[in-house]
Amino acid sequence: MHRTNYAKAARLYVLIVLGAITVVSLAFLALGVQLPAWVVILGRWIPALVSLLVMRLVPLDGSVSRWWSLRPGGARRFFAGVGVGVFGLLAVYVVTALVGSLLGLAPFQDGSVLLAAAPSLLVTLLVITLSTFGEEVGWRGFLQQLLAAHGFWRASAMVSAVWVAFHIPVHAVLVLQGQLPWQQGVASTVGLFALGMFLNALVVRFSSVWPAVFGHALPLSSVNLLAAPDGLTGAGLLTLSAVEFVLLMVAAWLVVRRRPA
Repeated sequence: MHRTNYAKAARLYVLIVLGAITVVSLAFLALGVQLPAWVVILGRWIPALVSLLVMRLVPLDGSVSRWWSLRPGGARRFFAGVGVGVFGLLAVYVVTALVGSLLGLAPFQDGSVLLAAAPSLLVTLLVITLSTFGEEVGWRGFLQQLLAAHGFWRASAMVSAVWVAFHIPVHAVLVLQGQLPWQQGVASTVGLFALGMFLNALVVRFSSVWPAVFGHALPLSSVNLLAAPDGLTGAGLLTLSAVEFVLLMVAAWLVVRRRPA
């Protein structure tokens, strides 16, 4: 009975979430109004709100706290998970940028510039968690648990694939409205799959959504760590994205292989 309800809840959740973001995105395109940044930020709360709706429509055992994976299991486990999430992603971005620099795609950012920006990045990270929380409790908390019976890799691949699909309407509208170059749109959309796998691994490894919330909020990318990233060609951007994709998948494997039995 529980397995049947989980499958029903997962299907309903995916349909409503994808339908909602598609309607919102296409509405701006149809009206000829540029998609504002606040819609992207508030849109991150659609997964959380839809999960609450599905929990009302489909009988599921457990509280919201359980389904959202909110219990960190103590302060030590909380900070350990957040540390792995934030510094793990930072390491992936730094290595990717270094590889890009060695390949001659663009020079690595000057260390003094990064050091000067560090305090503002920390404040920005804490602020962005207000929006990433809405996404992570829906994807990595709710949906990941509904699909857990499929095993980590299959369940996480499904969650990440739907997460990519969730971003396609938004990125497509941004590209069509000229706010996002198509190469960057393709690279950032496809790259979300590997990022999702790493975030899924964090939640499963630490049995808490908080490492993914803070990791996802990291206000950096490998491109930001390069000087004059606007000079990247389309091929260079795709090469950088491919390196980052592989490193994120390796990072996901390293994290999840130490998960509790």
